[in-house]
Amino acid sequence: MKKLKIFAVIMTVFMLFTACTAAEKEIVPEYDPNAKADEIDLLGYEFIIAALSHGGQYPLNPESGSTARADQLLQRYKETEEKYNVEITLIDGCDTGRYQTLLAADMKYADLMFTVMHHVMRGPMQQGLYMPFSDMNIDLHSGLYGTPGSLEAGLFGDDYYAIIAYYWGFPAADTMPAMWFNPAVISEYQQASPHELYENGEWTWDKLESMCEAIRDTSDPDENMHTYALAYTSEPYLEFAALFSNNARFVQKGADGKLSYALNSPEAIEALTFVRSLAERQLICDGGDRQNITPFVENRRAFFVEFTHLGLSDEGRENLAYRMESAYEWIVFPEGPSANGSKSRTSFSYNSRFFYAPINTDPEVQAILLPYMFQPLPGDTTETWQDDFERSTFFSTASFEHFQTIRDEAFFDYTIYTPFSGALQTNLLGVTRGKKAATEALVEIENEMQASLDNLYNNYME
Repeated sequence: MKKLKIFAVIMTVFMLFTACTAAEKEIVPEYDPNAKADEIDLLGYEFIIAALSHGGQYPLNPESGSTARADQLLQRYKETEEKYNVEITLIDGCDTGRYQTLLAADMKYADLMFTVMHHVMRGPMQQGLYMPFSDMNIDLHSGLYGTPGSLEAGLFGDDYYAIIAYYWGFPAADTMPAMWFNPAVISEYQQASPHELYENGEWTWDKLESMCEAIRDTSDPDENMHTYALAYTSEPYLEFAALFSNNARFVQKGADGKLSYALNSPEAIEALTFVRSLAERQLICDGGDRQNITPFVENRRAFFVEFTHLGLSDEGRENLAYRMESAYEWIVFPEGPSANGSKSRTSFSYNSRFFYAPINTDPEVQAILLPYMFQPLPGDTTETWQDDFERSTFFSTASFEHFQTIRDEAFFDYTIYTPFSGALQTNLLGVTRGKKAATEALVEIENEMQASLDNLYNNYME
């Protein structure tokens, strides 16, 4: 596989180079990896971070004074510069096309690129345009660089290509599906708190179904004003939640390291049939477009299921924090009858954001800077780094604990290597809407999914 990647790099750079003007090659200083930290001098090396911030309020290049976290992050950059005689440059936005053009001209675009997974893992990474962090002298499993699930999201063969700055508090927003409940609606319909049900081991599909039966008011002539416990939407967040909560997975990895389609399983059929039964009995409704949070914030939905970032204030002003006039609470999706208690109900998926290292960065510089730079921000420790986040973001300790579960136990669902918006999404939505049976849909997905897994992953393992 290593030879394949090296060959791909050579061919890609050669083809792109013909269209670009050559530039003077950067002179990279030599370092002594055995030197003590206080003795390392990087001789003014320019360490460039290109960051896609998801359009939210949580940038890697914040304005001074904008938030307490922003000032902590800027202080960390300054301390890193002073400690190692390095210049940190931040680029707002991450242009992977520009990176490839500059690479062809033998020029550096960035040392770290914080970007959406499918911009890297569906072609550029297979072509050898990115350097694995496992080629650097860092301890990837120290906790600094992410959870096991986030590290698995960057595992290609035996090499790790993606990391997160775990103790910086993001990208926690990339997991899905998350679930919230509206305490006002739960109380109005005299239902038990999902937090209490969870603590008592009673937060199950059966309990959700009984809530859907109890929380339903279709008396208003305007259908848009009807009240339901839950809605399904134009993207299969509810379907994903049911699948993951019942021990179903899209893909499995064999002993040979190759990926195979795994969704055509009894657990998956059970999950999709459950969602379909709720829709067929009109216990849940068609919520229309994704991110339609209006009924939830207007007390016409008890639950809302979507990407995690919609519950975080720092991720955008259209999110729950700015839309809700009262409290909203976090909860994990209820457990299905075939669930395995050790299996997560949340995943790192197609649009997750991670740090990647361009192939022309200096691995020795990375090995020096990352272990220091990715520590908890100034003033924080590995025990206290999220205290302020809890106080400023969550209405209860229980909600924060569920958020931690969603973040820390998320697994990688491998949809990056599948036709996510093709057969997978179309068929799952079709089951909920009664257009096809679960067994039929899962069989129809298989050929397209397996062909994509082979093309984007398995063929590189030989």
